[in-house]
Amino acid sequence: MATNSDETSVPSMLDRVELILEAVDDNGYLTNSQAARLTGIPRSTAHRLLEKMVAMRWLKRIDTRYELGVRLFELGSRAIRDHWFHSLCLPIMQELHRSTGAVVHLAYLDGIDSVYWEKLSGAFGANVPSRIGSRYPAHRSAVGKALLSRLRPEAIDDPMFDHLDHGVPGGRAALRTELEQTRSHGIAFDRGIAAPSLGCVGAPVTAGIPEPAAISICGPVERITTDRRMIDAVQRAAAAIERAASRDDVSGRVDAPDRPPRPRA
Repeated sequence: MATNSDETSVPSMLDRVELILEAVDDNGYLTNSQAARLTGIPRSTAHRLLEKMVAMRWLKRIDTRYELGVRLFELGSRAIRDHWFHSLCLPIMQELHRSTGAVVHLAYLDGIDSVYWEKLSGAFGANVPSRIGSRYPAHRSAVGKALLSRLRPEAIDDPMFDHLDHGVPGGRAALRTELEQTRSHGIAFDRGIAAPSLGCVGAPVTAGIPEPAAISICGPVERITTDRRMIDAVQRAAAAIERAASRDDVSGRVDAPDRPPRPRA
């Protein structure tokens, strides 16, 4: 039987591991002294954790520096590629990429950020500042605004969105209006916000998913956001994903959240 000390020590250890992984991710690598300073973990404890994580291949040690290990890459790749929803979406995204010639994204919502789950690039991909696994403020992209439109309108009043009232044109009121339009029309736009020459069109996936998801296409702003055929193609792809999810009988898992969720993928 677990004792009270056992029960409290496990979360504490997991919290410390998470602090170390986040510090390595933020900095690219860490020495033992940097790990202790950045995480607040005692230096001797940090060293034991770092060496244990090396033994587990979560980290790799090069001389005195620790960086992300191959085991995390393996697990991360499986989380992306083997998830049922990614497998369901990929052929539909590939057809959208083929028919439009645009960069295609699949993303989910984590707090105030969109996280890119998949990216099909093509020739224009180098012009789009996104990569699989990266985060981007949801209110600044078409796919992010499509994700936010899946929340209840009052979710934008959460304090996590307070930063929108300072330094963002129109603040939270402008975003609220734009999200209302996205809910009405099922489409969101980015016209030169992420990059001056970049345009994106996003559509939410409204059924058959475990958390808010959305897809988008990106390309030259004058082509992507004004061509009705491009807009229709994104909406058809989102609808195709919903139909495929329903055929796979996964809609029973859906519980549309009232607040930005943590990812489970």
